[in-house]
Order: sequence, then C-alpha cells, then structure tokens
Amino acid sequence: MDWLFGQLHGMFGNKLLDGFRSGHVIDGKDTGVENMKAIWAEKIRANGLKFVDVKRGLAGAERLKWPPTWGEFLDLCAPSLDVNAALHEAIEQMRARQHGKDQWSNAAVFWAAARIGEFDMISQSFAALKPRFEAALNALHKGGDIQPVPPRVPMLPAPSAAESRREYGRQRLDELSASEVIKNVSKGGNLNWAHRIIADERATGKAPLNKLNIARQAVFNVTGTQS
Repeated sequence: MDWLFGQLHGMFGNKLLDGFRSGHVIDGKDTGVENMKAIWAEKIRANGLKFVDVKRGLAGAERLKWPPTWGEFLDLCAPSLDVNAALHEAIEQMRARQHGKDQWSNAAVFWAAARIGEFDMISQSFAALKPRFEAALNALHKGGDIQPVPPRVPMLPAPSAAESRREYGRQRLDELSASEVIKNVSKGGNLNWAHRIIADERATGKAPLNKLNIARQAVFNVTGTQS
C-alpha cells in the first residue's frame, strides 16, 4: 500500500494528501492519510485485485487531473470487457446456473446478468439484451465494489416419479392460485406478491422459474406492461 500511495502521491502531490489529511498527527503520521491507506488496502483485498490490476489502475490514473476516489480507481483497475463476449458468457452461464454448473470469468458479468434477471437472460434475444446488459455493466463499475459471485446451488438428484407428480401438482396449484390473485387484482387487489418475486429474482437470480413466470404474467395481465 505504501508503494501504491507513493505512486499516487508522485502523480498528484498534495492534491492527494489534502483530500485525506485530518491534521491529527501521531508518530509523525497524519491519521487521516493512514486511515485512507488501511481502507484502500482492505478494499483491494476484498475485490481480489492483483498487482497487474493495480498497475492498470495507476496507468489509467495518469490521465486524470485530480486523484481518483476509490470507486474511480477500481474502475481503472478493471480490464476492459468485450460486451458481446461478456453477454454470450452471461446467457450461457445463467442457463448453467439453473443446474449449479455455472463458471464466471468475471464477477461483474454475473452481477450484470443478475440485474437483468434469469428469466430475461434466458428468454430474450441477444439484440434485446445487449443495451440493458451494457448499461448494467457500466452501472456496476460506477457503483464501486463488485461482490464475488454467490455460491452456486448444487445440482439436486433427479426426483422420483412420485416426487415429480407432487411437484407438478404443486406448480399447478401455484398457477391456479395466481389466476385467482389476478382476478382479485382486477377488482382492487394488489400485485405486491408478484413484485416481491421479481425483485428477489433481480437481486439474487435464484427465484424459481415457475413462480417468476407466474409473477410476470400476473403483472402483464393486470397492467399490460412487462416487468
């Protein structure tokens, strides 16, 4: 961290120090500057940045007039992604994730796909997904920390014939219940249940597809819009 801070100080001089200095000095060191070093060091570890990534970030910082914030520096450290390649990966891995077999080259690709949602990632065309996916990637990088990909769901053993029949019956009950809810909504009810399922799928990418489909259909049938 001292090396990184020295490099940044060499680029920006007191502009860097003035952004963090507290004026409280212990053992000849400003506590604000030392806290900045500690926080950045922790964020570098948390985001899994390697030395090559930090050097990429420094190279990008040379183009700036002012010292980067942490979020800006993280963006500079990230290798540029080919949106087309990343989207192809996201579609393929979202399908694989249904069986607990997904493997992601970059956590940002996963989170961009998760923001769009499993249902749309699997069902929509590449052309329709591309602008949404690119916007999600950009928003993630602007937001700063990108968390690791959550542990994938292990693949379950194939159900027995009896279990399959029970599951089919449960899904049909869900569908029939959804139909009744849709009717009630048209009479003054609400779609909170559907919006909760859709929001959960967008946040985690793990909402069951049958429930997600029912929720989306309910919103469409009632409002005439896709969610």
